[in-house]
Parts: sequence; structure tokens; C-alpha cells
Amino acid sequence: MKKIIVLLLVTQVLFAQKLTKEELIDKISENTCNCTTEKGITQENMDITLGVCILESITKYEKDVEKHFGKNIIADEEKMGELAEGVGAKMAFTCPAFLEIIMKMGEGEFEEEELLYIDGKITATQLEQFLTFTVKEESGKSHTVLLLEEFENSYLITDSVIKPKDKVKVSYYEADLYDAKTKKFVTFKVVQDIIKE
Repeated sequence: MKKIIVLLLVTQVLFAQKLTKEELIDKISENTCNCTTEKGITQENMDITLGVCILESITKYEKDVEKHFGKNIIADEEKMGELAEGVGAKMAFTCPAFLEIIMKMGEGEFEEEELLYIDGKITATQLEQFLTFTVKEESGKSHTVLLLEEFENSYLITDSVIKPKDKVKVSYYEADLYDAKTKKFVTFKVVQDIIKE
């Protein structure tokens, strides 16, 4: 019986240290999401709550963190930043409580900023995970715009009401979103409203 228990413990320890870097980020993100939700994350306490929960998660997966980010990650600002960036990018898509805070923070920023506009014709649409469309100005300059959230006139795009020859006025904001293909944050134009002229 003792041999079986020892074997189970050894097996558990071996498997505990075999997460890939991506799996580790997933686990830490999931753990951090659960922790921040339990602690009642708000816009006011977000930095402290996230910090505490990420540290708890690092402790839980200490051996895997050491394997992929080195020892004493907390003292290494660059490595800690890399880990936190990966966790934040993952949580933005998988953690409802965190996403809600980010969206609220974004709304406040967009209200303060001057609205941005493009006048032109939609020349192309592209469907992948999200819908993007290209607006070409009279000057010939083209802009790629991302449809990320629903708004009153979004049906003009989603239902193909606007035809390629139609003139449109697009209001948008700029958002830095994580592009999984390039593994970088990229500035996207995100449509807020569209009017057929």
C-alpha cells in the first residue's frame, strides 16, 4: 500500500511540472479569474486584486513558472511583465468579471476622447473570427475597420444593407487588441456607428 501511495505522489509531482508555456498561462489565467471573481474585483481595486491573485497563481504553479520564466520572477520586471501580459490577454476573452471592468474603463475613455470619423465607400468585407470591412476615402486612402460590438445600425453591415457603391460615414475608436497570430498588441479601428449617406 505504501508503494502505491509513493508512486501516486511521484507521478503527481512529475505531471505538475510538465505544463507547456501556453498551458501554464491558461492555468494561471483561470486561477486568477476565479480569485478576482471571489474577491469582488472592481475598477477601484483592480490593480491590487489582480496583483494578489496573480502572485497566488504563481505560487500554485511555482515549478512550471520557474521552468518557463526563470527563478524569482517577481524580482524580474521584464519576465513578470511578459507573464502578466499573457494572463491579461487571456482573461480579456475568458473572464467575465475582468472583461466587464475593462469595458467600463473603456467606455469612460471613449467618452472623453474626440470621436473619429471616416467618410467613404465600403470596398470589401472579410469574415474570420470577427468581421472587418474596408472603407476607401475619395482621396484613395483605405481604412480597415473592425466590427467588435453591437450598436444601433450594425445591421447595415451584418445584413449587407450597404452596397459597395454606397457612401458611408463611420465613427470609430481605436483599441489596442492582442493579435494571436503576431503575438503582439495591434491598434484596430473599431466601428461605433455607421450612417449610409
